[in-house]
Amino acid sequence: MLGANWFQYEYRRTSTEFFQEVFHAHSQMELTYVHEGKGLLIIDGKSYSIEPQTLLVFPPFQMHRIQVHVTSDEPFIRSVLQFEPAVLQGYLNDFPSLKSFFQRLMLQQANVHPVNAMAETEPFAALLKQFGQTMGGMGETEFEENRGVFLLSLVHQLKQSPDGGSAYLKYHNHRVEDIIGWIEKHYAEPFRLEDLASSLHLSPYHVAHLFKESTGTTIVAYTQATRIRHACALLRKTTLPLSEVGYRVGIANPSYFSKIFRQIMGVAPLSYRQHLIK
Repeated sequence: MLGANWFQYEYRRTSTEFFQEVFHAHSQMELTYVHEGKGLLIIDGKSYSIEPQTLLVFPPFQMHRIQVHVTSDEPFIRSVLQFEPAVLQGYLNDFPSLKSFFQRLMLQQANVHPVNAMAETEPFAALLKQFGQTMGGMGETEFEENRGVFLLSLVHQLKQSPDGGSAYLKYHNHRVEDIIGWIEKHYAEPFRLEDLASSLHLSPYHVAHLFKESTGTTIVAYTQATRIRHACALLRKTTLPLSEVGYRVGIANPSYFSKIFRQIMGVAPLSYRQHLIK
């Protein structure tokens, strides 16, 4: 791994033991290319299957969670790039169209799917490989120069094919989709597992077990993540006080709202809002 938190890249990071994330977000842009491994991505109230030769795109502060089934015979191998958007700003001034696309991408307004089918031979994947195999032998000045070219080239490739290939590899567990859909409609209300189970004509135990088995997380954890995701939208689009934002997403206690928000997003609600204003 080279660089500080504002630029991190690791080519073919490998996990051979159990791999599972909690719901989280971060200020960096993240591009993860999956070489090997299968699992599940939950993002923006939807679930997607993760397959080999797919690119995962996470703009800053976009909440997500990955679960991958890992064994010694079936490792999870991925190339992971994270960088602060400010790293690119100086390079983008001479490319207005690319700069506009990147700004929309940062605000989650660009038409780029979170999961994109992408063969290892495609230009984007080839760039990841080339930089990963050569960056270790670069001096500091050469590395800084090549890093800029690398990031510009990746964003250019992303802009060229936002709708390419068989993107949207949707995870077809209809019961899980039903549970997610119910939570999307009722997240602002006090959560009762019995109400959810009754709407699906299942027992509370069956609903909880099914969701945990399919997604690797609990319904309560997912409900909290959904509330925080909607809180982010209110913080972006309104000037409502933080207490009102928490109340509208079903977390009426302001201190508890701030605590959960920080746990998931990595920053306090006010810091999140101020970051977007910059």
